[in-house]
Amino acid sequence: MKMQKSFIKTVWMGLICTALLVGIIFKLSPSLAYSNRSTTPSAQQLAPQTTIIARKYSGNSLYDRLGGYNAIAAVIDDTAQNVFNDPLIGKYFIGLSTNSKQRLRQLLIDQFTQAAGGPAVYTGRSMKLSHSGIGGGLTNAEYDAFVNGIAQALDKNNVNQREKQEVLAFANSFRDEIVER
Repeated sequence: MKMQKSFIKTVWMGLICTALLVGIIFKLSPSLAYSNRSTTPSAQQLAPQTTIIARKYSGNSLYDRLGGYNAIAAVIDDTAQNVFNDPLIGKYFIGLSTNSKQRLRQLLIDQFTQAAGGPAVYTGRSMKLSHSGIGGGLTNAEYDAFVNGIAQALDKNNVNQREKQEVLAFANSFRDEIVER
């Protein structure tokens, strides 16, 4: 029973951390993230979010400036490895099957691509709903570890400083919505 609860908690934390990454990177509109104490989410809370938040500079979207789909996928893959191996937050991903990790990866790529102005549609839940109450609430230290994982992935993939700062600003803008304790 204890092992089953641990497994369920790990799966949920993995999904939440993935959604956190997506929300952080893409800075979805806070108006899309609704949460209440009800145990049953409303249809509006479960509806896929389709807001595009990418800014354009000289006619180029963030999607283009980052290098398109394959470059975004590489950053997501490296971020996931950083987060999975992090001593503070990696524990939430232990026990995820290969299929669960692939699903999580694709949701992140789709959300990042859409938010950056690329040709994809994110079908996941809002960031607020996805992270509400996970493990008693995410901490600032866990959030910092996640943002650090993003920064390391951006550096590994040689993302230009302007785009890196834009992505990290997105990440930090969600702190108040995601961190609960």
